[in-house]
This record gives sequence, C-alpha cells and structure tokens, in this order.
Amino acid sequence: MKKSIFKIFALTFIIVTAFYCESCTMVYRTVVHGQADVTDNEWQPSVAVEKGEQEFMFAAKTDAELASFLDEALEGSNTNAFMVIKNDTIIYEKYFNDYDENSLLTSFSVAKSFVSALVGIAQEEGLLHENEPITTYIPELLKQDKDFEKITVKHLLNMQSGIKFDEYPRINPFTGMARLYYGTNIRTKITNGMSIEEAPGRFNYRSIDTQVLGVILERVTKMPLEEYLSEKLWKPLEMKSDATWTVDSKRNKMVKAFCCLNATAEDFAKLGRLYLNGGKYKGKQIVPAAWVAKTDSGKKIYANQQYKNKWWTNTHYDVFETEAEGKAHAEANNKDLVVTKKLKSGKYVAHFQGDDYNALGILGQYVYVNPNENIIVVRLGDSWRNKRFYLSELIYTYVGNGRYKKMLPKKETANKDQQAIEKK
Repeated sequence: MKKSIFKIFALTFIIVTAFYCESCTMVYRTVVHGQADVTDNEWQPSVAVEKGEQEFMFAAKTDAELASFLDEALEGSNTNAFMVIKNDTIIYEKYFNDYDENSLLTSFSVAKSFVSALVGIAQEEGLLHENEPITTYIPELLKQDKDFEKITVKHLLNMQSGIKFDEYPRINPFTGMARLYYGTNIRTKITNGMSIEEAPGRFNYRSIDTQVLGVILERVTKMPLEEYLSEKLWKPLEMKSDATWTVDSKRNKMVKAFCCLNATAEDFAKLGRLYLNGGKYKGKQIVPAAWVAKTDSGKKIYANQQYKNKWWTNTHYDVFETEAEGKAHAEANNKDLVVTKKLKSGKYVAHFQGDDYNALGILGQYVYVNPNENIIVVRLGDSWRNKRFYLSELIYTYVGNGRYKKMLPKKETANKDQQAIEKK
C-alpha cells in the first residue's frame, strides 16, 4: 500500500515538475525576447529543410524605372530583402541591413501557405481529406470534447475552427500565441490542451488552426513536417538553399507549422511561381491543379472573407472625378467595385477587388502573386516605415499594377522615352 502511494506521489511530482519546467522556459523566453522579432531565428532551435541537387535560377534583368522608384521608396523602411519577378525574370532585387541573397530570412506566417500546399499534396496522395473531421486523425481530442468531431480539415485551412485561442497580445506569456511561439512541447498543447470556444464556420484568425494541421500532416505522412516539405516542395522546386524551420525545442522537435520558416528571398518566390503555374514545375504537377485553383484568384478568396487555404486577397484603388466614372471604369474593365468614397478634394476614390493574392507574415513579410501581370513580389523585413504609403499599397498597387510609373519624375521618364526612340 505504501509503495503504491509512493508511486502515485512520485508520478504526480514528475508531471507537475515537467509542467512547471516547460512553463518556466516559456515565461523565460517571453520575458527575455519579448515580442516576435525578425532575428528570432538566430536563437530559436530549428531543423533543416534539405534542398535537392538541382537548382532553378531565375533570369535577371533590372527594370531601371522600377529600380529608381523602389530604391527611394525602400530607403529607411526596415526592409531586409525586396524582390520583384516578372515573366520568370528578376527585375528588381535588393538587400539591406547586412543581409544578402544567401541570407535565410524568417517569414513568420508565410509558412502557413506552404503548409496549405502540403495539405493539398497529402490529399492527392489519399492520406487525408479536407472534409473529414480532425478527430479522424487526432482521435484523442474526443476525450476532451466530442464537439471536436464537428471541426473539419477545411475549417482549419480557412481559420474557421472555433477552437479557443487568443492570438493577441503575443507578449503576454500566458496567451495561446505565447504558448505556441515560446512553448517547448507543442504536440501536447494540440493533443491535450485545446478547448472549443464556438461552433465551427466563422472566420477568426487563429494560428493554432495551422499548428493542428501540422500535427495531422505528421501523423498521416509518418514523417517530420520538415522532411515532408523537403520531399514534396523544396527538392522538386529546386530551391537554392537548405531552409530551416523553427521548432519548439531540441528535444521535441515539433516545427512551428504556423510560422517561422527561414529561407532566401528567391526560394520564397518559388512558391509564388508554383502557384502562377497552376501547381506545375517543369511540366510536373507538384501541387494539385484543383487545389491551386481554390486560391489562384483574389475574387474567389474575397468570397471567403478575404482568406482561403492560407492565402489573402487584395483590393486596389483609383481616383475619379465623379462616382459614375468609377463605376464605368469597373464595368469597362470587368472589375468588381467594392466601395466608392468621396474625398475632401471633391473627387472619388474607388476600390476594386483584385485577382492577385498573397501569403502574409507579421511585421511585413510578403509573397505576392499577380496572375494577370505574371508578377511575384517578395518582401522580408521588420515593421514597415514609410510615410508616403502603406507596404500593402506599395506592393499591390504601385508594383503589382504599375502605378509606380506615375510617380517617376516626368523629365526622367521623358528622357528615357527619347532614348528609346533614338535607339530605334
């Protein structure tokens, strides 16, 4: 009897000690490192995402006019890397703050879009299905709450799970985000630490949804997530460098599926290229075409609260003398008019739904895809600083839709036009 009591006491002590040790590490990380920072990948433990033997290289030919605009726009903006690719050619590439083309830069939630691609691949392989309840793959959740069986993989993809999770404030060591970002045992938080806040179906940005997908992918593929990424995307896309993916701890090695994939700017761009090509690379279907088709148009995403399968949509604007002109412009150019507002000047600004879309990460990480213009933009860095325009405005409107040409000095543009005429 005494031995049994001792064993129970010892087991309880071990469990409690382990819990508090993990919590202490989490609190320590939160206090010491504070808010998430673009240099966190330098101290956080990580695993490698191995590249293959072949390397795909974009052609390169700088667009002088675009460079003239961006060099000025990006100065002092907290940008570390900025790349623009059009028709498979790098037309602008620049690095700041001692980073270069070989630097592994963190992407934060851009990683979610890579996870989405892996889910699409796994479904094509018959390993899972987006309409299946998550309890098919994590049955132990039923012990916590039978309502987990109402949540499907698709709910996780579209941030509609209803799982209780506080995304903000990140710096509080007891929020859900801090436990994911700074915790040392993510799997346990998924399999034995979740509860349901509301019925699934309503969009609410929750990073835990993507982390649950990470656990599901681990189970159905019977591979660590970084290995599955390497085999299904990194090697087939002929990435330039081995990437790293931040993990919760050296002991548990659960990648943070919701964030923190670290790679070169050019390798991030290759995800955009894959989607521009309908999921194909060199004629081989890497991501199912039907999967890409769900996210290859901003209009489709807009119908799903501007977010679908881990991608975001965009809107664009133009200024008109009258409200009627804006509506006429939309009809003539087959654009969806979202809203029109009158400015103090008396003119009207009209916002249109775009066909472009992007993978986003906090502090201004972007992989932007514009299928109409065949453009990819990658921006990596710290919180955006520029009083002239927002980062999204710079990428969607000025670069993605060519408005930067209107910002160039008329004299400079005229001289270049004259030079072009003289060359002919």
